[in-house]
Amino acid sequence: MIKILVGLHVLMGSIAVAGMITAWATKKGALWHRRGGKAYVVGMAGALLLAFIVSVATSNVFLFFVGLFSAYFVYTGYRLAVARDSVRNHSDKSVSILMMVIGLAMFAFSAYIYSSDSSMAIILIVFGIIGIGQGYNDFRRGDKWPTGKERIALHLNRMGGASIATITAVFVVNVQTNPAWIAWLLPGVVGSFVINYWTKRTLAPTSKEGT
Repeated sequence: MIKILVGLHVLMGSIAVAGMITAWATKKGALWHRRGGKAYVVGMAGALLLAFIVSVATSNVFLFFVGLFSAYFVYTGYRLAVARDSVRNHSDKSVSILMMVIGLAMFAFSAYIYSSDSSMAIILIVFGIIGIGQGYNDFRRGDKWPTGKERIALHLNRMGGASIATITAVFVVNVQTNPAWIAWLLPGVVGSFVINYWTKRTLAPTSKEGT
């Protein structure tokens, strides 16, 4: 049964990767960008749900936490794409609080496993810091998501973070490093520069705004 679930997880992950590539390779807001984004969200939702089931069935707490962390970026990235009225609903607010709680739980579990698996502990600490920071920033937004360019930039930021999680999952399966935490964190380091570039480009004033 576990092998079947893992196989389905890989299938949904492949759909997510295809959608991710399509969304990033096409013009933002265009038809195929939207289609790619939807395929990515559906694929990631399925892959993460299966990952949760496998993590519970195998008592893999680390996988469970990483899945929740990744799900937060997928969820908020999707909400920023569709919440054109900028309204943050009750679910949005609850999820931001949940992410902060999950981040604290990551810290606690990392302390518990540090002596036996320092690499996994380091990964959880880094993810916990990022998760708490993003959750707190969203919590402070209150009832409104940002509007205009700021909304688009944050959407790219969150989908970029989700994409890093997807790439990391592929990377750690195919690349072994010593220590192991390098493979887990390297895609995020590289990806952060890409996200920063697109964020600055999105927020840059247009020629009309500059006049």
